[in-house]
Amino acid sequence: MAVINPPAWMQAGSYPARNDRLALTALLSYPGFAVDEATPMRIRQGVKPSYTNYQLKVRAAATPNMTVIVSAGFCYIDQHDTGGVGTYVCANDADVTLTVAPAGGAGQYRKDAVVASVYDAEYAGSANEWRLEIIQGAYAASAGAAVRPALPANAQLLAELAIGPSQASVAAANITDFRQYSVAAGGIVPVSSNNAPPRLAPGQALYLTDTDVLEVGQLAGTKRQVREYLRPSSSLQAANPPFNVVATYVDFLSGSWAPITVTVPPSGMVRVSVSANAENTNTSTSTCHVTWRASGATTITASAFNSLTAAGGRLAGTRTRLITGLTPGASLTITPQWNISSGSSSTATISGGTLEVTPIP
Repeated sequence: MAVINPPAWMQAGSYPARNDRLALTALLSYPGFAVDEATPMRIRQGVKPSYTNYQLKVRAAATPNMTVIVSAGFCYIDQHDTGGVGTYVCANDADVTLTVAPAGGAGQYRKDAVVASVYDAEYAGSANEWRLEIIQGAYAASAGAAVRPALPANAQLLAELAIGPSQASVAAANITDFRQYSVAAGGIVPVSSNNAPPRLAPGQALYLTDTDVLEVGQLAGTKRQVREYLRPSSSLQAANPPFNVVATYVDFLSGSWAPITVTVPPSGMVRVSVSANAENTNTSTSTCHVTWRASGATTITASAFNSLTAAGGRLAGTRTRLITGLTPGASLTITPQWNISSGSSSTATISGGTLEVTPIP
């Protein structure tokens, strides 16, 4: 191939549709996000991202039957019959109902593919259109043996349908979403972490939908994660505890010292700090503990690792502990607690308490 003339949108004699498609290709992100000289004119084809995530979404009928519904939306599809001839913009402005082929008999399983396909007679065949269609898969003896069918040359997979023996309807559980998203060059591409490309073009960004993390490409072809700055949450002690039991760790009442609940960040790490003035003058060895417990994403009870302890005289201090190995996205609650070995409210004091919980990016 050589220089392509005329350039896009120049009024100069014969003007092929390919030029407009190539102009669009130049504005869209690259398929693997890193420069690959073997396919420099390809794009990352897919559907347009949207707030509701309904662009060309495949879903079951309101009353499940042997049809599926494809929502309205846009799709960008590369031309694969002949390389380097540009990208098609496919628009659907209303729900489209597609009929699923009848299920097979006993022992017959299959996977059908719901696709957006482009047919261009300039390069192959006789049709000039794009279609939302279902490509039927071959039958297999088990669900695990069923495989996705071969797709048309210029197609974007939207979903797979699992069809079992004598199945009479397609429910939501039978539909697996396989849409991928296409954005402008330099745009942020939504993608799951297990489907993210290993390399990114410099400055190209990904949003990992399952871990809520941004990744950015660097000059060396590598990528790094961009961590959100997470602010700490704090809770201030409002009242002294009753000290009506001994040798037992007791939660502060929420009105006396409220617990804190945070969402575990992608790192799985949260730092907890507790500060207070503590005293127990009942005897020279009577203790007063200020501590906390964790619930939700993990269970941590009071121990020497997270307690401030005064024996007899007054202690003013802070204790910090890093919790690791938590599940990102899980809810973690930190509840302040108190404990005295002996005595009562006339001998023990906890005041000026501050609980601080900081998710670590």
